[in-house]
Amino acid sequence: MMFKPCFDENKQITYSNRVRVGNWFEASKLEEHKLNLFLDQMKKGGLMLARFRKMSKNLLKPADLTQSTGSFNFGSKICLLAPYVSGLRPSQPDNKGLLLGGRISSNDIDYSQELEDGCTIAAFPDKTPYARSTFVVTSSDYCNREKEYLKYNQEFLLTLSSSIERKKPLYIRYDPNPIPGLIGTYPLYLSEHPVSNTRWRVLPKQRPDLTRFEQEGEPVHVNTDVIINHCATNVNLGINTCFSASGFYGKMSAPLVKTCLDVYGRELPNNIWHFYVPLATT
Repeated sequence: MMFKPCFDENKQITYSNRVRVGNWFEASKLEEHKLNLFLDQMKKGGLMLARFRKMSKNLLKPADLTQSTGSFNFGSKICLLAPYVSGLRPSQPDNKGLLLGGRISSNDIDYSQELEDGCTIAAFPDKTPYARSTFVVTSSDYCNREKEYLKYNQEFLLTLSSSIERKKPLYIRYDPNPIPGLIGTYPLYLSEHPVSNTRWRVLPKQRPDLTRFEQEGEPVHVNTDVIINHCATNVNLGINTCFSASGFYGKMSAPLVKTCLDVYGRELPNNIWHFYVPLATT
């Protein structure tokens, strides 16, 4: 059905409400608005892809560890490795070892793309030292202990290395759970408060020929089997071998703060750790 245009007082062609005009102009303007909005969000980092790239740049930044073949000092940069736990890679069943590091969940990435107060701790199969998994051994008694060796049964703090560079130290913390089941899947998290729940100590692995009392006060060595004990609760740090989840960078496992013993009273492999420093091969 055809409609004739009418003329207004200025002799310009107009259309009445009865005339059906296509919305091609409005559609083109809407697409232009969406494109401008997309470009604006990209510049501000508001897109999920931009957030992921920024998070990856912060978390997967290569880190330089303190090289040592023996003992290490307060202030050394190290990683925490669970050497006898499966690496979560079905194609490589012999590949063992999980590295402890901070994680950002799918909910946290909307608000921050770097590790902050409250971010949880997970275990990753990638043993490359990154900013997310590099920690500094710091003193827990507010004394300057730089250049002093860390000794067995001596209290210390595990501080995220990148947070020290930002002058906002974050410490690995564990809060005891008074009611089972409320603490969540990831019991460890980063805290900006160096309270009693952020204090840890190193215990030697039990041996039939040497007691722990004989080794107390001896320096802790890198890449050797040790037990990491939580001072406030006297339970050992471990890996939850019954849980694995998918994250932004593949499979990961959850830490476990529980003393796991066999029938002989010895710690199970998921309770054994290394202060890990990959040594350069010549």
